[in-house]
Amino acid sequence: MRRTNKIIVTVLIIAFLLLGIGYAAIQNITLNIEGTATADPSQSNFSVKFTGTPKVSDSTYVTAGITDDINATISVNGLTQKGQTVNAEYTVQNVSTDISADLSVATTNSNTEYFTLKSELAKTSLTAGEATTVKVTVELTKTPIAGSVSSTIGVRLTAMPVEPGKEGTSEGINGSSQTPEVTGPSIGDITNDNIGEYIDLGNNIVRTEATTDDWRILYKEGNTVYAILADYLPATQVPASAGLRTNPTSYPYNVWANTNRDILINGLKSTTAWSSLANEISGATVTGSPTVELLMNSYNIKNQQELVYTDSPTLDSSTEDYDLYVPYTDGISDCYGYWLASIPPTTNLNWAWNMYCNGEINYTYEYYTNVRPGLGIRPVVSLPLNIPCTYADGIWTVEK
Repeated sequence: MRRTNKIIVTVLIIAFLLLGIGYAAIQNITLNIEGTATADPSQSNFSVKFTGTPKVSDSTYVTAGITDDINATISVNGLTQKGQTVNAEYTVQNVSTDISADLSVATTNSNTEYFTLKSELAKTSLTAGEATTVKVTVELTKTPIAGSVSSTIGVRLTAMPVEPGKEGTSEGINGSSQTPEVTGPSIGDITNDNIGEYIDLGNNIVRTEATTDDWRILYKEGNTVYAILADYLPATQVPASAGLRTNPTSYPYNVWANTNRDILINGLKSTTAWSSLANEISGATVTGSPTVELLMNSYNIKNQQELVYTDSPTLDSSTEDYDLYVPYTDGISDCYGYWLASIPPTTNLNWAWNMYCNGEINYTYEYYTNVRPGLGIRPVVSLPLNIPCTYADGIWTVEK
């Protein structure tokens, strides 16, 4: 039997696994800076104003002028017969750098029985730098028979800011229509010809039951009309926050500050202490008394005088609206006059200006009023021109 030898050959296969390492391109790294950018509207970027000299149709009957950039005047006198018509033409320019303006105009006329008032705009939209004219026409529509007639007239021109290219749409910064609805006169229609007339702010402060006789127009200057309390303010209504001394039981109107003139003046000039007397009228502010400058400006304008308050003048009791400046010419048992919120030209640090019941403007010790009859105060309200109001029978009534 043959033996068969088998040789088994084992082949060892060694597999080498090679790890391939590859290198990709270097990636970008992004550095971030985050933040915000804002822009705010500025009223100084929008300016529309009167320019040049107004033209009038007949200088015999009508005069016109420019008071400042946003105020102009017109005066019509001497019309005698129905149908007489005069006009004045004013130039208005948009002097903004890049903001356009849409214009609208409204009129007020307190005597429509005898007068017709019209206003015409040559253009109702102005790009930056453009100008146009507004023509104001007054016609006598009824011949007077039993004496002179008059009317308080006003023209209110409103310029609305619009983006260039959107002229005629009155689209302002919020993209919606901003054209105002003008339904009547505003405080801006008051002029210094109305000094002394009553203005109803809706609050009852003086000793009568009505609200129509509490305040009187004192002066108009720039964009503000000043009204003064027609009577002395009762000491019971002097706010504690003004820091002034009162004793209503013994001295119904007296105000003083215990030998500290600065406390007196600061208390009278404060606009926060007296704010309740503004009766929540938008934009109105109140101080405790007029300054001597404000009072004298009013008196001189009203009566065409040139009195200088530093000469301690005595006002002429025969002049018009004397009772506006001196409520009680014979004095009252409880009050001999009122303080003015001004420091006089004296080295005495305890003296302040005042108006006496005899019409004399002078200065005295601030603690003078801790005796009877003493001195009281007459608050003054400052009214912006855009406040709506009505006018009838010589009384301006603010509409809140």
